[in-house]
Amino acid sequence: MKAKTGKHFQKARIMAQVVFTLLFFYLLLSAGRSGAESFTYTDYFFYFDPLLLLLNFIAASKILPLFLLSLVPLALTFILGRFFCGWVCPFGAVNQFFSWIFKKSKKEKKGVDKKLLKLKYIMLILVVVSALVGVHYGGWLDPFSLLTRSVTTIVSPSANYLLEESLKKGAEDEGIVAKGLKPFYNFSRKNLLTVKQRAYHQTFIIGGIFFLLLFLNLYKRRFFCNYLCPLGALYALAARFSLFNLKPDKKCISCKVCAKNCTYNGSPFEDYLKSDCVVCFNCVGDCPTDAIAAALKIPQTENLAAVDIDLGRRKIMGSIVFGLCLGALPKIASPVKSRLHRFLRPPGSVPEKEFLKKCIRCGECMQICPTNFIQPALFETGMEGVWTPVLNAQTGYCEYTCNKCTRVCPTKAIASLELKEKQKFKMGVAVVDRGRCYTYADGYNCAVCEEHCPIPEKAIRFREVPTWNFDGKQVNVKQVYVVPDLCTGCGICENVCPRTDAPGILMSAEEEQREELTF
Repeated sequence: MKAKTGKHFQKARIMAQVVFTLLFFYLLLSAGRSGAESFTYTDYFFYFDPLLLLLNFIAASKILPLFLLSLVPLALTFILGRFFCGWVCPFGAVNQFFSWIFKKSKKEKKGVDKKLLKLKYIMLILVVVSALVGVHYGGWLDPFSLLTRSVTTIVSPSANYLLEESLKKGAEDEGIVAKGLKPFYNFSRKNLLTVKQRAYHQTFIIGGIFFLLLFLNLYKRRFFCNYLCPLGALYALAARFSLFNLKPDKKCISCKVCAKNCTYNGSPFEDYLKSDCVVCFNCVGDCPTDAIAAALKIPQTENLAAVDIDLGRRKIMGSIVFGLCLGALPKIASPVKSRLHRFLRPPGSVPEKEFLKKCIRCGECMQICPTNFIQPALFETGMEGVWTPVLNAQTGYCEYTCNKCTRVCPTKAIASLELKEKQKFKMGVAVVDRGRCYTYADGYNCAVCEEHCPIPEKAIRFREVPTWNFDGKQVNVKQVYVVPDLCTGCGICENVCPRTDAPGILMSAEEEQREELTF
């Protein structure tokens, strides 16, 4: 193949990466904007992820029909090689971009580091074996989940804050700047910016991991893709048997220029690994003698071992044993769900054991929640529940007229609910803290929680009782109380409570509806 043709393929690949990446970010970020509809297509990227299809089938023993779409790119891999990683994957494109930025400052070892390349297969074995015992670790390293979670908790809130502050100051200026910025600021408020500035509890941890993965591209090109990605390992296993093949012909002068920009530091000249070639065509475009031939050819059985990385029986057995231990660890470290617990899940969430098997920790529900009510968990739900969605009334509340979070979950860990169903879904029950509530502790009237209660029949009500106020005088006070049968645990009462030290009314996990339902 001529180098000129190879460069055309390079440009086509870059364009494909740009299109898929921009589409991914547009769908994700538009889900949280002010004017977003109750349904988005953000979750469709996940349906083309065969790793999630495999893990959810193993862990939850169910297959969502839409996940069968992931068999399409997997089948094409047997023909075109590992094209998905090089042409489609948004996180692959992000890593490719940072590899390009760090290109001049990088000091890479020559040749293929096969020890590092084995890591992604070990990661794949670990997450698959853990899923066999019902523990879903795939969402921690799956590229779509990782990128979505990172963008939701770091990139989107940061961009929103910077855009809001810069445009707001410019629009408030009295000069000519305001005339140009004010219309754009109004447009942004309506179509780009979130209703409320988001803030997440695990930002530093999730952000630290995300930026570490990006900066590892200083050490090796596309570090995550080549050495850690379990989805990449799954595609690599299929690509090993693909028809796509690169091979130097008689015009090759052994200059090794083809290895200069290879994503895994190999080349068609030596150390050619079909399993790790992402069909980038860099080698073809760089070849000065047009000596690299790209063709679709049935792989020879005797040559498969030569182009594959052998993990060895010991490493495979060790990975299986470690995966089993890793799957058992959260089960013995803490109960899946203690009888006494304080965390709550979003409306529509399935029972806890099933939820942990289905949730991929992608953060879609967090991104689309307009009030910042849904937060990533750390250890409050146990080790197994790290980064799964929990509710926090200190950061937001459940909007009564919103059911967005029930519409975007790709694995249906949060079941789809119509608005009327969601409005009646009981996430928990509010409980009055009589030691802090003004109507009990201080003896004077306060109606903030009752005024904000969205239930038409009012789940928070008053009863007038004689009591003593903080001056020691006997007065009649309208003390608030909760009607448990009406309360859905939306958290707005806790969120708006005027106490500044700690709220006088709290969300409780009592009477969770999700533990009584089977979706």
